Amino acid sequence: MIRYCTRCLYPETKPDLWFDDRRVRSACLSHERRPEVDWAAREREFEKVTDRYRSRDGSSYDALVPVSGGKDSTYQVLRLLEHGLNPLCVTATTDSLTPIGRRNLANIRALGVDHVEVTVNPVLRRRINRLALTEIGDISWPEHVLIFTVPVRVATQLRVPLIVWGEN
Repeated sequence: MIRYCTRCLYPETKPDLWFDDRRVRSACLSHERRPEVDWAAREREFEKVTDRYRSRDGSSYDALVPVSGGKDSTYQVLRLLEHGLNPLCVTATTDSLTPIGRRNLANIRALGVDHVEVTVNPVLRRRINRLALTEIGDISWPEHVLIFTVPVRVATQLRVPLIVWGEN
């Protein structure tokens, strides 16, 4: 039986999701704590980290941002651009990206950033999807894995020193 968050009714099927003893999911708990965050200190910390990896002569990428076209990754790209950084955006293509998702990725590219989209072998992907559905109960499990592995692979291959990753 699938458990749901008692606050927002989100299902437990998302990877890296956890519930507290009241069955409230981690993202809802994080949202609850927002007023307690020292946002000025977080801004200073962000600037310190990004300055450490900033390309001094502008000849390379300062950071890599895994982008899905959703609100979180779009916001991350906007924040890096506001700070004068040169991000490389990387998408691990999903099995069936919607027209809205495709348009959102175009919106990210229109911000003036380079974008790499990695698509895996569709024959192999179908086999893994079937296996994931029967063994794990989640046909999207391969996509979850790709979202977390493709950006690291691209950052390593292109020697991009910082990955800006975030949710919630």
